[in-house]
Amino acid sequence: MATSTTATQELLTVLHNNQNSPPGSQHQQPLQTYHANLQSLRDSGDKSFLFFRCFLEITGNDDSLYSLSQQDPQSAQLAELLFHCILGFRHVILHRWTQFSSRFRNSSRDFFFYLGLGLLRRKRTTTDGQGGMIVEDTTIRLPTMIARVCLATSAALWKRSWKRRTKADGTAAGNYNHHQGQFGTEEDDEQDQREDLSVVAVSDKEVHLLQRMALHPVWVAATTDTGNNGYDDNGVQMLPVPLMMINGETLFEFCNETVMHALKCIKANDTASVNIQQQQQQQQQQQQRVILHMAIMTCVFLSSLVGEFGGSNSAITYNCPLEFHRTSHVLFEQEGISKVLNIAMGGLSGIVSNWNNHNVIQDDSVELALGVVDVIVDVLGWEFGSIGGGQWGRTGGSGLVRPPESWREYLIRPDLLGAVFYVYTSMRSLGGRKEQGQGQAPVTITVLRRFQHSLRQLLIGLASITGSIFQDKAEKGAYLEYFVNGLLSVLSMIVSDLSPFASVQEERSSVEEMLLEELQRETVDFCWMLMRIVTNFRVEGLSVLQNFSSFLSAISSIGDVLLQISVAELAAVQGDAEAVADGDWRNEAIGQLLEVVCLLSEDHWLLSARSGNLQDMARHALASSLSPLYGTYVLCRIEMAKMEEYYLTVNAADLDEVKEEISGASMNDEMDAASSLGRVHLPSSLSCLSSALQSRVPMLQALFAMDTECVTPDAAALLEEARLLIMCTGHLLTDDCAGETPFIPEAVLNSCVKPSDSPHTFKTGSDDFAATTNAISQIVNLLMGLAECQVSKVAMSPNNPNLSPLLAKTLLWFFTRWSSAYILPSSSASPLSESESGQNGILATWHNQEMSQQVVSFCVTLCLHYFTLWPHETQVIQGSSELLLSLAKRERNVKILLMSCPSMEQLFNLHVCTAGQIHSSSENIAISGISENMVSAFKRIPYKYRASILTAILTSCSELNDTKSESCFTGCLQAVQNSFHKLVEALQQKKVRSHDVFTLEMTCLCVELFSGIARASEICHPERIPIFMTPFLSQLAGLMNFYAADLTICELLLVLFRDYTERFIVALDREQCMTVFRASADLLNGYSTNHCQSRVIRKAVNDSEENNVQEEQNYNDVLCAIQLLNNIGAKDFVDSFSSERTGTKGVDSNEVIEVVFYGLKQILPLMTNGLLHFPTLCKQYFSLLGFMMDTYPDKIGMLPFDLFIGIFNSMLFGMSHTDLFVSKSSLQGIAALCREQIESKSLSNHLTQNPSMFDECSKRILEEVIFQNIIWDRIEPAANALLPLAAVDMNRFAAVVNTISQQLDNEKKHKIQEAFQKLMDPEVIGKVSKGNYGGRLNRMRFRKDFELFVKDIHSKVLVF
Repeated sequence: MATSTTATQELLTVLHNNQNSPPGSQHQQPLQTYHANLQSLRDSGDKSFLFFRCFLEITGNDDSLYSLSQQDPQSAQLAELLFHCILGFRHVILHRWTQFSSRFRNSSRDFFFYLGLGLLRRKRTTTDGQGGMIVEDTTIRLPTMIARVCLATSAALWKRSWKRRTKADGTAAGNYNHHQGQFGTEEDDEQDQREDLSVVAVSDKEVHLLQRMALHPVWVAATTDTGNNGYDDNGVQMLPVPLMMINGETLFEFCNETVMHALKCIKANDTASVNIQQQQQQQQQQQQRVILHMAIMTCVFLSSLVGEFGGSNSAITYNCPLEFHRTSHVLFEQEGISKVLNIAMGGLSGIVSNWNNHNVIQDDSVELALGVVDVIVDVLGWEFGSIGGGQWGRTGGSGLVRPPESWREYLIRPDLLGAVFYVYTSMRSLGGRKEQGQGQAPVTITVLRRFQHSLRQLLIGLASITGSIFQDKAEKGAYLEYFVNGLLSVLSMIVSDLSPFASVQEERSSVEEMLLEELQRETVDFCWMLMRIVTNFRVEGLSVLQNFSSFLSAISSIGDVLLQISVAELAAVQGDAEAVADGDWRNEAIGQLLEVVCLLSEDHWLLSARSGNLQDMARHALASSLSPLYGTYVLCRIEMAKMEEYYLTVNAADLDEVKEEISGASMNDEMDAASSLGRVHLPSSLSCLSSALQSRVPMLQALFAMDTECVTPDAAALLEEARLLIMCTGHLLTDDCAGETPFIPEAVLNSCVKPSDSPHTFKTGSDDFAATTNAISQIVNLLMGLAECQVSKVAMSPNNPNLSPLLAKTLLWFFTRWSSAYILPSSSASPLSESESGQNGILATWHNQEMSQQVVSFCVTLCLHYFTLWPHETQVIQGSSELLLSLAKRERNVKILLMSCPSMEQLFNLHVCTAGQIHSSSENIAISGISENMVSAFKRIPYKYRASILTAILTSCSELNDTKSESCFTGCLQAVQNSFHKLVEALQQKKVRSHDVFTLEMTCLCVELFSGIARASEICHPERIPIFMTPFLSQLAGLMNFYAADLTICELLLVLFRDYTERFIVALDREQCMTVFRASADLLNGYSTNHCQSRVIRKAVNDSEENNVQEEQNYNDVLCAIQLLNNIGAKDFVDSFSSERTGTKGVDSNEVIEVVFYGLKQILPLMTNGLLHFPTLCKQYFSLLGFMMDTYPDKIGMLPFDLFIGIFNSMLFGMSHTDLFVSKSSLQGIAALCREQIESKSLSNHLTQNPSMFDECSKRILEEVIFQNIIWDRIEPAANALLPLAAVDMNRFAAVVNTISQQLDNEKKHKIQEAFQKLMDPEVIGKVSKGNYGGRLNRMRFRKDFELFVKDIHSKVLVF
């Protein structure tokens, strides 16, 4: 390392000094001391210019420069110091901008610019080995990292000074004065003084530094005597004179000239005479390399410049208000961005033209081309009309780019697209180092790969162009045609290169690994490109292309080869998914292709298809080209699943639960997307699935008949294959209709109904509808047979490990989705008339009474068998309950079919006879048609699932005017009533011990069964549930007398009351409500006494999200209590509306308030910051709080002070919460309290105990909400809170504002006080303070003024 000079040594001493460390930190690590001192020096303003002086010394020292340029390993410390010097100086000058003269700022800006470009020329004397001396005139380049930081610093300083203009005569004031030997002139400062009164004169220290910059070895070609008046022997002009650039015009002229010089040098090098002397040739080559390097670094600078003005470079802070960034963005958008694009497009055009002329990619210009393309990509990412956020100029969430019309001449050019694709395909063929010609700089494979990546990003940007830049549809279509032609040529190459990897390879060579690594990135990028093309131009634009079918075939081909590679990769590691290297890229690419297919197949334009029109032809093209891909997808996915399961079984391995859950969710999402692909041509997809199922069902039946001790790897693989096939079938034939009326997917319906005859209507139906319908029916029957076979074997050998519960769960999942849509399909849910539904196609298959009864009976019987054969297989029991409930929720006809099933009657009888029996009960009740084993098994079902079964039974038998249904409904309820009466009587008469294990179990069973009744809200005539439940609520709450200390039973009771109020509170009459209120109060009282007063809340700050979710579940009882209070609070609104509409007497508000505030008092001790960090709990709590404060503010004053201040502090915590709902609820609550104090002074007693309560609120709402970036999504509630808060006591509010403003400098203090005076209109405040809240118009006026106030403050006072 070079010997440290004065400034360098001084800086190192400061950075390593530990004397000024805070107390207790004397033993901190040297690296920590180093960085702490760096930060301290930056924050102090570096008044002695130590950063800059050190930088000048290092870059002005010959030994240091040569050490840095050669990247000497021992100079790493020096390079790091130089890096920190640049960053430190940049921080100081940007954060203390007005403390420096403009001459010094501009000189520094351009000084860093020239250094970054590589303009360092030094003469070095060496020996020739024979005692002679040789003087070398060498251009020295700074290390790339240092050069880039120099250019980034210059770009930041350009942004900070962009408002500068040229002098009146158009000359660039501040040119380097060679005669005076200094940068800048006094005209700079005179102009600044005219424009900015706060500008300072040049200090003595700055004069000294300016002189040192002038003497610094920055190479200026014009000062060197070339011997030919600035031209070399080939007539190429030498480098331009670097000027002290006063505005953007000068800067862009210099950048453009630099790039153009590089292009001329490249061209001159190709035509140079071969007869020139070797020494002269070397000099020319050195000169050309310097110019080329300058052009490359100019592109780096332009990218930095666009990033700074666009807002994507977030690492640099300017200590400026938002208005500065907004203004800079607008100015650069008007004056700079198009000029940058012009420079880059000119450079790209010149490079490509030169390559075309020589029919070869020249090595010495590849890096320049890379820089130019990077600039164009950055320009395409510019956000027009915003302050810049570093994102694409997007259209919605699609990623489309809307450039201005003025860019048409640069972007909408067929020759540009052709050139870019030509360059890209040429670059692909290089594949590594190519043979270097004499005098050509070698280009490594790394540079080639980077260039290819940049070209792909450019193509993605060009694929995303939309909007008014296209003159008309014809121009847009021509643009698309050129793009797709080039795209198809590259996709064919990718498929060709990927194909060899689709076969299993034992070991790959390093060259193959390198090729595959690049193909991975390339494939993903081109899949994104396909997504942008389809999103942008849609099927309507693509279908008119001559090569539309080729485009679709390319999608299918690349998907096919990717799936085959996935299989080959997994096979190479014998099914160990963890050992597959870089498998994510294929999953990402396949996911993108499936999204592309979804966009194509679900395009609304296709709905208007008529026979022979464009839409009809596009449909046929989609079906013929894409349908083979679905078959490949299914076969490859099940093959992969087979190998993975085989490996896991052989190695006795198991997936982590979290990973398994994530993998399952990802697979579901993927299959949802794949279903759109399968529905493109349903017959071929069904044929694929049917063949796969038919080949495996006999194998499964044989497996079920084998009773082994454990599952063999082959058996596990077969079961997993079958499971995935069933999932594929379910996703293909059905949609997830959670919360909606289930119906047959439109694509399936269209393929399974007779085609329409009228030429005047849109085309629907299919000619082969009968065959397709028959294929669906066969698959369903096949799966029914499989389920029947499995359950029959379970009856014979329930512990047989080959009878996979996971397979049973998957079958139940399929029947749940299928039966909801296909059994007695609702004509209102399908886009066909009722007459059609009974005559043909899939709607007729399970539409008649006989077929419907058969499949309903099958489903109920299947569930009954699982209930009584596998009572401990919770996933199977849950799936069976969901299947029953999905059928029970259907219309009357399906309910009648359910009640006609003998199995349903058996299920009802099982519930009745076991309603009073816990798991260990020995009592057996003889029932006709039901064996003792069935009863014994049914009562062993976990209680919460017995409750779910009861919900399904009640929903099934809820039809009125049906004797059997009414009898079953009454019998179900009576069985629960009898069991509960026995329990309560035994407890009250002390016939049993309350904490005896059998009594505890019986209590849990009864509470769970009541929960099952409470969740039966979707029955016909649901008012019957409250009639039954009301008499038992007080007794249920009374269980707290025995089990208040048992958190498990407490939580069960809270869940019961929460579910009941959530579903029925709106329908309860006054008497029923009062019963609920009293019972809830008793329940909460017992719960609070035992579980709220002294409970410790643990919340680890740095826990993972998974751990936080798990920890939050430990407080589910608290969540239930809050949700219960929310449900009760909603009753007042419902009854108020009902009373106004019907004139009936509802529940009085005071009765609701009393219960809710009582409940709040009970749970408030738990509402600590630790608990409020759990998102679900926090949101529910503030939902309750905001509602109560906004609805009943007049009751707040009557609360005890401790309860009131606890609620008030909660709202202060919530108003700055990151969750918008929490913040809005808190701000609404604060606004309501302030309005109440203004109107009735009801909070006076609380203010007496805490006079500064509203002052603290004002301070925090200003500092934590209004003066923060979070304000933008909560402006309206913040305005509604601030207005009454200020009106409570304007003098005290003004004092708070004054206290805050005192912390700012004089200029900002004046601005903030002026802004508040303008906002707080005395007329509006006066009206509000009189108690009428100012009227609607004044509130609207204040909200509008507040929005302007926030923009003003954030633009002119807050800094970024």
